[in-house]
Amino acid sequence: MSNQEQLYARRMARGTLLTHLYILQDKGLCDPATPRTANRLMIDGLGASGLLPPEAMIVNSLQWLEGAGYVEVDWAMDDHTRFESVTITQKGIDLYEDKNARKREPGILLQPRR
Repeated sequence: MSNQEQLYARRMARGTLLTHLYILQDKGLCDPATPRTANRLMIDGLGASGLLPPEAMIVNSLQWLEGAGYVEVDWAMDDHTRFESVTITQKGIDLYEDKNARKREPGILLQPRR
């Protein structure tokens, strides 16, 4: 896989993950006590359904998204390789809802929406 293809795959994985986190909170599928937080079981379920990239890409994407302020991650260990839950931040919601998100954040590839 070329560097260009790897960069595209990472951007797509971040966008896919952010999209699903947005949909989970928007549809009220998260715990009402923590409406923006998806637990590990929910994310694993999406992965098992083939809706998310492989586990290694999810962890890499979460690290990047957290560094950019789009999510907050409750890491299970200090080495940031396993997580308990992920909370989409207002910044992440705003990015997802922005029709110009592709231009505003080149590190994430969000699919065009109507």
